[in-house]
Formats: sequence, C-alpha cells, structure tokens
Amino acid sequence: MKRQIRGAAFAAAPFLIASPLYGQYAYSAPRNAVVDAGGAKSIEVEAAAGILRVEGKPGLRQVQVTGTARASSQQLLNEIKLIAERRGDLVYIKADIPDHDRWDDGDYSAGLDLVIQVPQGINAEVSDGSGDTKIYNVGSLEAGDGSGDFLVDGASGSVRISDGSGNLTIENVTGDVRVTDGSGDVNVRNVSGSFIVESDGSGGLFATDVRGSVIVENDGSGNIEVNKVGKDFTVDNKGSGSIEYTEVSGRIDIPERRRDRRYRSGDK
Repeated sequence: MKRQIRGAAFAAAPFLIASPLYGQYAYSAPRNAVVDAGGAKSIEVEAAAGILRVEGKPGLRQVQVTGTARASSQQLLNEIKLIAERRGDLVYIKADIPDHDRWDDGDYSAGLDLVIQVPQGINAEVSDGSGDTKIYNVGSLEAGDGSGDFLVDGASGSVRISDGSGNLTIENVTGDVRVTDGSGDVNVRNVSGSFIVESDGSGGLFATDVRGSVIVENDGSGNIEVNKVGKDFTVDNKGSGSIEYTEVSGRIDIPERRRDRRYRSGDK
C-alpha cells in the first residue's frame, strides 16, 4: 500500500477552538446546558457555524453541553441561543443562530462552538453547517455536513454520512459505513461491516481493514486505494484517477479501462 490512512493522527489531536474566522468575532459568551438522558434512545444535534465535538462517555446519564457563542457584535451575540431539551426518548440539541438576511450592515459573523458529552453508544443524528466536526463512541450514526473536516472515531452500529467539502475520516465502526461525498479525501479504517461509497465528487478514497466488502458506486476524480478487504472490492463507475488494491480476499470487479492501472499485489 503506497499511502497510509491518515485518520489516526487526526483523531489523536487535542480539541482546540481555533479558526481564522475567529478574528472577526469580537464578542463571545458561554452557552451551556444539561439534559437528563435516562432512558433516552437517541440524540439529535443541529449545529450551525462553529466547531462541533460529540463524545460518548461510559456511565453518563446526562447530555452535557458546553458551548461558546461568538459574534461580530453584541446585539448579534445576544441572539445566539442554545436549545437543549428532552423530547420523549430523544435528546434534542440545536444551535440557534439568527438568519444573516436580517442583518444588512455588512458586518455579520456568528458561530456557536459545541462540546457535547453523551452516554456512550447512544444513537446519534447530526447535521452541521460549517466548521470541523469530531464524533466519538456513539451507537449508529447518521450525519450531514456542509463544510469542514469531519471525523468519526468509534460507532457501535451503522454509519451513514453525507458530506459537502472537507476531509472525512471514519474509523473503528462495528457496522456498515455509507458515504456520499462532494470534495475532499475520504479515509476509512477498521470497519467490521462493508464500506459503500454511493457517490464521490473529487478527492481520494482510502480504505484499510474492512472486514466486509468495499463498494464504490460512483467516483468522479481522485485515486482509490484499498488494503485488507475481507470480502469483495467493486468499483462500478470511475472518472479520473488510479485504482490500487492489496490483500482483497473476495472478488475484484473494477472498470475494464482501469485494469492496466491497478496495483497488482494480491490480485485475485
């Protein structure tokens, strides 16, 4: 394998609230909340602009939210709200940031950084606008992301992610992984199920240690590299870029025009 999966270094990095945009945020204030999670089956998070971190913690019976609102004016800062409430067996968290269309002075910058600690293994649904996102030790996960890097490290169920732009790293999943990606590299490692790429616009696809199959349904541009696949490796449609693989246990099915470019070590 010519390229190593790069998620490990990303996952090990400490969580820092930092961004070039923060130079525009002259005002900040805390936004914190605690919600009882006893008996809750899932959490839903609607984040907006800002950095998001969701952490599954063993033995936790609450959802604990620590947030920092940031804005370019005091008036705008006052309008940034954190919604945190119990809805039956669901815990609901929302970053409520006012619509910029209501501000016509040309000086609009607002965001809400969130660190959310949840019971380990709880199912999660996450939507994020912009900014980096890191999710650790949840159950099944469904997520949609606009822009910014996105990391998932630890999911005890299936993972499905729709990502706009930015690098995507997914590792340590005990289920299937499904991805729709616009641009940026996709790195996947240590998946007990299958890895399915429904569509990928641009950027590389890198997967290692997938016990099920690796299936790429549509890929636009960028290299595909896979290593240690327990079942089949299939590429249905491929634009530009190379296809390389090693240690595939099952059937290999890639476009005929790519066969002379493949990495032949471990061919079936």
